Amino acid sequence: MVGAGAGGLAAAHRATELGARVLVLEKARRIGGSAALSAGILWTAPDLDVLRRIQPDGDPVLGPLLVAGYERAVQDVRDAGVAVSEEWDDHLEWGRACKIDIPGLFAAWSKSVVAAGGSILTEVRDVDLVQGDDGRVTGARFVHDGERITAQAGSVVLATGGFQGDPELTQTFIGHGADTIGVRSNPCSVGDGFRMGRAAGGAASRHLSTFYGHTLPSPLPVIPEVFLRLTLYFSAYGILVNRSGRRFTDESLGDEVSDQRLLLERDHRGVLIWDDSVQRERALAEPYPSGMVLDRFAEARALGARAAESDTLEGLVEQVSTWGVDRAALARTLADYSRAADGDEDIALDAPLPERPSPLHRAPFRALEVQPCITIPFGGLRVDGDARVLDRDDRPVPGLHAVGADAGGAQDLRYVGGIVFGLVFGRRAADAALRSPAARPAGAAVGA
Repeated sequence: MVGAGAGGLAAAHRATELGARVLVLEKARRIGGSAALSAGILWTAPDLDVLRRIQPDGDPVLGPLLVAGYERAVQDVRDAGVAVSEEWDDHLEWGRACKIDIPGLFAAWSKSVVAAGGSILTEVRDVDLVQGDDGRVTGARFVHDGERITAQAGSVVLATGGFQGDPELTQTFIGHGADTIGVRSNPCSVGDGFRMGRAAGGAASRHLSTFYGHTLPSPLPVIPEVFLRLTLYFSAYGILVNRSGRRFTDESLGDEVSDQRLLLERDHRGVLIWDDSVQRERALAEPYPSGMVLDRFAEARALGARAAESDTLEGLVEQVSTWGVDRAALARTLADYSRAADGDEDIALDAPLPERPSPLHRAPFRALEVQPCITIPFGGLRVDGDARVLDRDDRPVPGLHAVGADAGGAQDLRYVGGIVFGLVFGRRAADAALRSPAARPAGAAVGA
């Protein structure tokens, strides 16, 4: 396994259960990848109808397998003796979810791999794949502790966490200056798996131009200390405008959609505006069960973000205009939004009115300048339902699998989970690798 995040460790643990001896290679000093920085929410769509509504252009094979594999993934966590919360069914207002002990899970799975005779190496560098004359991937070469090592394997699973940390790949595929935005994930996911998979003959997936991330206050640095604390989950209930003072998205689609669309705007900056009703009922509320409850506006302002507060909309607009936002256009946008929210059907809006609009009725009014960030790309290597890497003709590259954010195509504009992809397809990759005719017998290496 190349990578020791959710996908790599899920595959390694499952392969160990099936009797294989596993080698896991991790680039960082510690295991866990981006999942170790997350809130530990295991979630996805509750059924296929919701999945198709949220992801109408998602992969028709991978998406249903994800939904079908959710309960097995939850049971895998419980089987590891790790805490799982009660499930809730309104995550992002439509998803089924539970909170899991991510550090506990990764520790338990790592222990099982080592106990079965496997190894987990950290601070590994310069990994590349070994292929036979027939194109089959038969292992990997890498450097560890200054030594160049070649490991033979029946199958290799790529689980390096995506390419969000590589400016060249983000600009090439996502474009629009994506090489300059903040990276809201671990710093080691720089496309190693994608590049290795392509070099071995794998093809790229669909949806290379879309990604998952969240808006954060601007101009604060995007560092782990603010990833979760200052994520503006409540932006779905505010009004988001660009520097021209105009709305550019239906905010109710979610902060992760607003985040992507903000990338397309001038200077990659926007302003989130909300009233005191949203502040009390949404911004100060628990974003999800056991989520952090804090005043993100006050904390962002204390840290130096551009923040404004006023008892009148006129005063708020005046303050926001000093940030380079068109004052007249902003005033008109807020007035038109309010009229449309109150039922005036003759107002032409720049972006669709949310299904549940949040007009600015109750003072004080607040505003934050926001910036887009990327956590993982939605594009990656093309894979099938068993996480086998496919070539341009949709034929499997023998001996090669990809899971987690290294495998792309299942998601498009909207997000249907992150950790769950690693757990569901990590298991499926191990199952497929061990039933392959070329898989080594129990006691032999299955992952490099």
